[in-house]
Amino acid sequence: MRILIISLIFAVFSFTASAQKFSTYTVEDQQDLKTVAQKFDVSVTDILNFNPDISRYKKLEGETLVIPLSDAEDNISRFESYEVEPKETLYSISKTYQVEVETIIRYNPFLKTRELNSADVLEIPILKRPTDISNQSVKNSTFSNLKHLVQPKETKYGIAKDYGLTVEELEALNPNADVIHPGDYLIIERKKKQTPELPESKEYKYVKVDSESDLDALQKSFKVTNELVEKLNPAYQYTGVGNGIVLKLPADAKGKDKRLDLSSNFSDPSQKQIGLFLPFNLEKFKASKKTMKEELMDNRISRIAIDLYEGALAAVDSAQKLGINVNLRTFDTGMSAEGMEQLINNNDLSQLQAAIGPVIQPNVRKLSQHLSKDSIPIILPITEASMSGTQIFNSLPSRALKEEMITTYIHQNITDDVNLSLLSDAQNSHFKQVIDRTFPGTKHVSMSESYLQMNEVGAVLQKGKTNWFILDTDKIGIAESTVSFLESYRKKDYDIKLIMPSKSALRDDISNTYLSNLKLLYTDSNYDVSEYKLKDEDDILKSKYFLRGFDVTMDVILRLAYVGDFYDTVKLDGFTEYYQNKFQYQYDVFEKIYRNTAVYLIEYQDDLKLNVIELLPQD
Repeated sequence: MRILIISLIFAVFSFTASAQKFSTYTVEDQQDLKTVAQKFDVSVTDILNFNPDISRYKKLEGETLVIPLSDAEDNISRFESYEVEPKETLYSISKTYQVEVETIIRYNPFLKTRELNSADVLEIPILKRPTDISNQSVKNSTFSNLKHLVQPKETKYGIAKDYGLTVEELEALNPNADVIHPGDYLIIERKKKQTPELPESKEYKYVKVDSESDLDALQKSFKVTNELVEKLNPAYQYTGVGNGIVLKLPADAKGKDKRLDLSSNFSDPSQKQIGLFLPFNLEKFKASKKTMKEELMDNRISRIAIDLYEGALAAVDSAQKLGINVNLRTFDTGMSAEGMEQLINNNDLSQLQAAIGPVIQPNVRKLSQHLSKDSIPIILPITEASMSGTQIFNSLPSRALKEEMITTYIHQNITDDVNLSLLSDAQNSHFKQVIDRTFPGTKHVSMSESYLQMNEVGAVLQKGKTNWFILDTDKIGIAESTVSFLESYRKKDYDIKLIMPSKSALRDDISNTYLSNLKLLYTDSNYDVSEYKLKDEDDILKSKYFLRGFDVTMDVILRLAYVGDFYDTVKLDGFTEYYQNKFQYQYDVFEKIYRNTAVYLIEYQDDLKLNVIELLPQD
């Protein structure tokens, strides 16, 4: 089937030449991701970003990876000389300067051939820092008690105002902070909002509507007419929707954070013009002496692109059965910004209503610059944008959102009987800081070597309590060792729950029985909602990228058909959900980008089944 599809693509699409900004590398025996990253002077995170299904491999040896060859100097503001003190390690120095160990080694190449010694003088790259958003996450959180990290130029008045306090109240909470300095922590105690008491009724429910909701979104989300809203709420015709008004609605009305079915009503019957921008890399197929099947086996990026394409075609077919006419224009972006620019110059894209893709960041930047003049939305299917763009929609939930869900779950469920501990690697220091600020008594696993030892895990566990063990790592070896060690301690009568913001570091061959025994709780962008069997009519197994392509494309089509303008669908009160993915977009005013805020919080059950956990509504 894929051979047929790739042949059709050859017949239809125009080809673009790829400049060499990426390389491929076949992993040799005994090499891990860290070794490969050091070989190419890139970070492990960079490799993971461009090889999204790497966790499927039982071993890396013989696998071909895509290696990004980006210019690392772009993110460096200056270098600082540092003389190593006795007993210091590369890890401790990396934590001090908040740079990766691999980055320090890159700019001190003698460390590739020998160990670090005291009195060595290192050149430490000082990275450009974006405006600190950790405080913004705190300000947007729902916790009543928290700490605020003072930023340069901040004043007591400004901080107090941000949290709804007076300066006097802020000073009373921090009696020793007569003068504040950048880097200080201030205790914040929010005032509890007074929630109006509403009469209970079996026939009606009462819904608070915020100032950003409009009447159209309200009617579509709650499936009620304007006449019914006015009849049930006589004061509404004078006040309108907004400013926290509480409306009386039928008890079975569809409420906030509920699933929206956009397939039942279409207000825009016009043909939908959608562009699909994916890195098929067809020029390589034309020039290769290998058979098409051999080339596909070697080129993972092309295989992923074809799966996404097949899913998109299936979505178009499903939409047409619903009576929606779709013109899906497909473009081969290649793997370079130069190829993307050539594509843009050779095609009129001004009539598109939405663009799905691209995948590679340079191509996202080029397309965003070109489509911004027509405000054409760009929906990224499998990667996150590394730049701001008011028309860019990240369909993958952000790392920060996943961290927030885990933090909120712990906040809502932790008791005095819970012993909270954390194992985090250097690449994930932000979440460690959030956990430390929110739960000050958290214990930390201390790794004395480059590999994890069982007694280091056991040192933070406690018998007679429920041990919630947070594991935050991208390193496959650490993840596998941690699961194995925790299972061993569980067999020794330790009560253990494993918590991970993401389980991407857990390979497929890790025992699901272990994960079930440890009651693993994690977040993910996809969950098999419809129990789809991943097979088509020819009984060929389809990858998760097929379903991703279907869900993203179907969501775009239905949103356009529902209200005619993709941006207007952001106002809809609720999320859409398909085979394995759900979508609810919000505009991030600080990052100036749209983010998908719908993510699954999933827990392993005793019977090896998975259960989606719903967090309690926030006050």
